[in-house]
Amino acid sequence: MNLTRIISASFIMLICVVLAQAQSDRTFVSAHGTDNTDCGSSNLPCRSFTFALTKTNAGGEVIAIDSGIYDNSPITITQSATLTAAAGAHVELFSNGPSGIGIQVNASTSDTVVLRNLYVSGKLGGPTTVGIQGLRVGTLHIENCVVSGFDEGVSLGVNASAQATIQDTIVRDCGLGIHAASSAGILKVSIDHCRIQDSVNDGVFIFTRARVTVRDSVASGNGNAGFFVGGGELNLEHCEASNNLQGVAASGDSTSSGTATVSNCIVTNNAQTGFAQIGIGVFHSLGNNTVRRNGANTSGTITVITAT
Repeated sequence: MNLTRIISASFIMLICVVLAQAQSDRTFVSAHGTDNTDCGSSNLPCRSFTFALTKTNAGGEVIAIDSGIYDNSPITITQSATLTAAAGAHVELFSNGPSGIGIQVNASTSDTVVLRNLYVSGKLGGPTTVGIQGLRVGTLHIENCVVSGFDEGVSLGVNASAQATIQDTIVRDCGLGIHAASSAGILKVSIDHCRIQDSVNDGVFIFTRARVTVRDSVASGNGNAGFFVGGGELNLEHCEASNNLQGVAASGDSTSSGTATVSNCIVTNNAQTGFAQIGIGVFHSLGNNTVRRNGANTSGTITVITAT
């Protein structure tokens, strides 16, 4: 009896060791891989990010090692993780699944998720589609990505007090480019060296309880405003808004008011208005912007302020 118990206990321990070994801090995916390995070696990669995430420890990294089209259904990230492509690889995540979501981040409020060097493409129209959707996370970093062909390119409706950075990224040919809002607390977003172009509606749309700073970025060819704030705060520094319907717009109503502060920006060739203050929205300009050749350079009340 004792021997049987010892053997059983040893067998259970062996299973636990094997299961532990099945998880890796770094896993690999390839267009030529297969989803029946542990993904822990570049010589035996998996085929999809979705499967590789099940083999990756929290805080680990999934690396795509070669060019190809990968997951064609939503990738859901529920823990701290980095999804990245090797240098020189064109790694496309094509979304044609029923949810219409490319990557969904639904982790804990203490988790950090990094998306790097990925091409996220979809099909505009039909049910609402989202390229990168942030629902719940502590910190989300989007770096050197391309998001194209969704109703919303990047949607940051994440939990209160989350942080997000979008850097060196292109969002194009979407219904709405980048959307940031929070139902409670303050969502803090930094957008740096990005291009948001050819959206059907707004390029960057900021709403309730979002505090967004955009630097050295371009919003061009968008059907409504290049940059729009209807609630929360939008701060622009060294940006360009050109060839949109409106360049920069701050709007508000009885339920929400947006504040835009603009410095060292060029706003030109927008069909309707360069700077627009609408309703109870607040528009601050540091007086050092170039606002020329728009249908009307300004509308509403533009308040010139000094830096303090």
